[in-house]
Amino acid sequence: MKRRTVLGSVGSLLSVGALAYASRDPVNRIDVRFWLSERAATYDGVVETVDAYLATALDLEWWSLEVSFGGVVSVSTEDGAAVTTGGEWPSRVIAGSVGRGDVDPVADVNLLVTDGEMQTAPTGYGLPHVASVGGARHLAAASAPDRQPDPLPYTTPNRVAQVLVHEVGHALGLDHDHGVAYRRGDTVVATPMLSTYAWDPDYDGRPRCGSIASERTGDDRRLACAFSECARRELETYDGGLPL
Repeated sequence: MKRRTVLGSVGSLLSVGALAYASRDPVNRIDVRFWLSERAATYDGVVETVDAYLATALDLEWWSLEVSFGGVVSVSTEDGAAVTTGGEWPSRVIAGSVGRGDVDPVADVNLLVTDGEMQTAPTGYGLPHVASVGGARHLAAASAPDRQPDPLPYTTPNRVAQVLVHEVGHALGLDHDHGVAYRRGDTVVATPMLSTYAWDPDYDGRPRCGSIASERTGDDRRLACAFSECARRELETYDGGLPL
């Protein structure tokens, strides 16, 4: 599978310039806010699970992190990718950034969680400062990362939780090649930006560091919450934000 290229279609609906990584002073704090679609909000525990995984993945030493819940929003589709690639969610975020609509965005990451299916890619999408992902019913069934082994067992709820972190990584400027898979004993561990592409024989990406080519088989598959060292180095240079 290859990274989906849809910026042209999104750009036809709204200003791509508004979705750029606007430079600002060196960042010592990032703000991440997430919303639930109406159907996603019907599942107990989703807010707590999303908060826990974002806090675990983004609690890095060079910035302070603020994660907040923005509330429940009505959207026309529960598809975790189409709500962004079709322009609906980015348009809501941009409108909110100029004081219009019912979305109060933050500078760094504005994430929408829907109840979209998670079997057929794409299941989510990330643009500068904007991301969306499906799978709310699975997130409701996921245990917090601090209540599980590290790295996480390969289960559907854990896979969906890692995809959530993956799309937030895209919103902060990371790409698939910031992810790696590594061997730990009899297990193969995929970091968030590579995620389950690690076991896709059709995936032809090349990581910026580490390896995936020799790591595609193993007795046990595992999923990391933590970004790779490559991804962490990239995040340390992050200096963007919506012009709020």
